[in-house]
Amino acid sequence: MAQCPQCEHSVLVHTLLTENLAGYSCGKCLGTLVSLVAYRVWREGPARGTLRSMPAAVSDADAADSTGAKKCPKCRSLMSKYRINAEKANRLDYCPHCEEIWLDDGEWELVEGLVASGEFAKVFTQAWQHAVRTGVTDAMQEQRLRELLGADYDRVNEFADWLRDQPARQEILARLGRAK
Repeated sequence: MAQCPQCEHSVLVHTLLTENLAGYSCGKCLGTLVSLVAYRVWREGPARGTLRSMPAAVSDADAADSTGAKKCPKCRSLMSKYRINAEKANRLDYCPHCEEIWLDDGEWELVEGLVASGEFAKVFTQAWQHAVRTGVTDAMQEQRLRELLGADYDRVNEFADWLRDQPARQEILARLGRAK
């Protein structure tokens, strides 16, 4: 098999990630290579009915994330990095040529809910990544507002909640825009 993209000198060995879903793992760094094609075949297999009822969630577990660029163990092209969600900084390495995904040690546990629900392949789409970037931006703006307002932050949120249900919302906003 191929060399580990993290260690580069370790050989990847066959492993079973979950029932009937195989991958290749490194005994040194404990990372795992998963084929997106194999994942899709597995998703369409006989177990699909029981798995789709599971929630599409990312685990709260912490997993180390490698920051350097990796080369695909199969074609040696540089792999692209994809964020799992806005709350986790972890990025999965993906080779669009071979449709192979590299999961650092512990990242499988982060994405198991997405895998079981059938949402895992969506992580590598433009729409998913756009939603992640939007979530990151929203969190940064929220943090900035929290720091700017301090103790008044909760009051502003209460007012925003009240304003949301007001029939004269636009008029109230226009009046606030004219406040001196």
